[in-house]
Amino acid sequence: MPKILLTGAAGGIGQATVQRLLKANHTLIATDISLEKLHATFPEPHPNLRLDTLDVTSFAAWQDTIQKYPDIDILVQLSGIMRVGWFVEQPIEVFEAQLRINLLGLAYGCKVYGEIFKARGHGHIVNIASLAGVAPIPGIAGYAATKFGVRGLSLSLSEELRPYGVYMTVICPGPVRTPLILDELPRPESVFTLSAGGLLEPADVARSIERAIARRPLEITLPFTKSVAARLVSFFPAIQRWAARLLAAGAERRRQKLLKATP
Repeated sequence: MPKILLTGAAGGIGQATVQRLLKANHTLIATDISLEKLHATFPEPHPNLRLDTLDVTSFAAWQDTIQKYPDIDILVQLSGIMRVGWFVEQPIEVFEAQLRINLLGLAYGCKVYGEIFKARGHGHIVNIASLAGVAPIPGIAGYAATKFGVRGLSLSLSEELRPYGVYMTVICPGPVRTPLILDELPRPESVFTLSAGGLLEPADVARSIERAIARRPLEITLPFTKSVAARLVSFFPAIQRWAARLLAAGAERRRQKLLKATP
């Protein structure tokens, strides 16, 4: 079985993914910036699971990681943050934080392990983007910009690395029921994240990651209906102007319902 390193493993999608891959008998290195949070997320030891810290925004930390784990077969990059708000009204530091974690940190991972995989002649990098990287969403412009970057980087690197036996997969899910979404719901600008329907569950994304590992497709988008809508807006950006307003009332009802249901 391949040896897999995951970033952002203490998050909701990370937890679901680690649990699913352990059931499939994969050997995992689960990393996050906080070892304490990792131990809280995975309190029970498992012979196929090792927990370790990794600050994805530090290139030096990535270099230390490849020294410790040079024999990784698959890199799964899950680290990410989202900060809701109108872009011009947010401090620039809000965008910079998303840029460092969502895109720059992921690019570091692609660089260090892509180089190893290329020299070795095999390997697989799975990057988590978002449907916000397929179609723009107002209220999360900074986040969308980073996820467009993740998707663009992944698709471009696929062409660069595939001749050397290295595969790239970019996964673009709609909004997922994790703190990344739920913690931002009190902000009214978050309504547009729900404009195309409700939330995926972390297990849905974990299944797509397992499928990516097994089949190595170039791109996975989910769920189907939101993916179709995102592709349509991507092809015809002007649709966004009226679609957001048309769907806003239903999205606000969903937001209020989720706020009442969230402790």
